[in-house]
Amino acid sequence: MHRPVLSLLALTTLLALGAGACATHKQPPKPPVVQHTGTMDLTPGITINALVETRPGFIPVAGQRPLWLRGGKEIALTGTIQGRTEVLGFSGVGLKTSRLIAADGGPGAPHGKIVGLAASPDGMTLAVAEAEPGRIEIVLRYVISNGGQNSVASFDGNFHAVSLNWLAPNTLAVTVVGDPAAAPPANGGLYLLHVAGAVTVEQVKLSCPVSLLSFSADARYAAGHGDERTPPSLFDSRNGHCRRIASEGPIRVLGWGSRALLYSTPGGGGQSPGVYLYDLLSGQTNLIAASSSAAAFTRTDAVMALGSLDINPANIQPDQRVTAQIASFIPGQATKVVNSLGIPTTPAMLMASTLSYSQGFGELALELYASRPEGPTREIVTFSVLGRKAFLLAHGPARGEALIAWWPGTNHLVIFDGDGVTGALAIVTPER
Repeated sequence: MHRPVLSLLALTTLLALGAGACATHKQPPKPPVVQHTGTMDLTPGITINALVETRPGFIPVAGQRPLWLRGGKEIALTGTIQGRTEVLGFSGVGLKTSRLIAADGGPGAPHGKIVGLAASPDGMTLAVAEAEPGRIEIVLRYVISNGGQNSVASFDGNFHAVSLNWLAPNTLAVTVVGDPAAAPPANGGLYLLHVAGAVTVEQVKLSCPVSLLSFSADARYAAGHGDERTPPSLFDSRNGHCRRIASEGPIRVLGWGSRALLYSTPGGGGQSPGVYLYDLLSGQTNLIAASSSAAAFTRTDAVMALGSLDINPANIQPDQRVTAQIASFIPGQATKVVNSLGIPTTPAMLMASTLSYSQGFGELALELYASRPEGPTREIVTFSVLGRKAFLLAHGPARGEALIAWWPGTNHLVIFDGDGVTGALAIVTPER
C-alpha cells in the first residue's frame, strides 16, 4: 500500500517544525556547582584536591601556619574551640582521616596551655611549649601513631612570650621573654636544646634585650620582633653582636634573602606603616610598600610586594579607596614591574592582608581584603610570577579567621578558615 506523497511531506514538515521548536526551547544550562569553605565560595571549575569540614566552632589561630608532619604526609592545623587550643592532624585519601595531636590539658600540654609549637625538619617530632603557673615546660611529642611524649626542659618564672625554632634535626631554639611586671620578675633568654641522646641545654649570650626570635634559613641571623618595651633587633650568631633594626616594636618578619630581611610594622616611632627591607650588611632600612604587610623574596632575591602606588606614605588615609597591585623588583635596582589586580581596597585592608610565595612554582597566593559595595570581603587570589596573571580562587564576607600556605614541594594551596560556626580545610591547585 502506497502512502500519499502529500502526507509524507506533511509529516516531514511537522517533524522539522517540532525539531525547531525543541531547538528554540532548550533547557537553560544548569548553573555551575559552587563548593564552599567555612566562610567562602570556591570558584567553580578549579581543581579541588581535598575539602574537609573541621569540627564546629574550630577557629584558626591567627598567624599560626600549618605544621607539616611525617615527611609531609600529614598537615596539622592549630585552632581554638571554646577557648581551648587544639592541634588537629589531617591525612590519608582526601585528608579525611583526622586526629588530635596536641591540646590544652591534653596531649603535649597535659598540665597547662599551649603557647608555642614547632615541627622538626622531618616532621616526626612536634615541640610544644606548655605554660603552667610559674613555669614553661618544653615537651617533645612523637607523632607517629601518637607515639608518646617527653618533657625535655623547663624554665621557672613568669614569662611574657615563648617561641620555638628547630635549627637542625636535633637542635631546638627556645626563646623565653621575661615579664618585668610579674612578681617576682623573670629574666628571659635564648636557649639551645640538643635532644639527641641525653638532653643538654645551652644558654646563648645576647648583647641585646630578648624578644621573640625568627631565624634565617642558615641560622646565622635571628631577628627579635620587639614589643612594647623592647625595640626590634638583629642578632648575628657568628660574633654575638646585636643591632637595632627599628625604633619600636613589634615587627612581623616576612622573609629572609641572602643579604636582606623583610619585615612589616604597624608604624610608630617615626616609621610609616608598611613593609621594610633591612640590608644585613649595611644596616640600611628602606620602606618598599606603604600600608602593606604582605611581601616575600623569590629564589632570585627579587621582592614581590602587595600594595598600591596610589598611597602616599606622608599622608595615608586608612579608609581611602585604592586598587591592589603587585610590585616586583630587585633591591638596589631602579626597575620595578607593577601589575594591577583590579581589586578595590583600602590602606587599612592592605595592612590586614597576607601573602605566601611558592618557591618551586613561582606562584603568589594572597589573602586580600577588598572593599566591595556589599561590604568588606576576603578574597583568595593567586598570581603567576612568569605569566603576570591573577586568578580568583575563593571569596566571601570578611568574617572569622583564614590562613593560606603552600604545601611544600607542590603547587597545592592550603586554605583553612572558620568563623566559630563552620570551618573547613581546602587543598586547591591554582589555574595556570
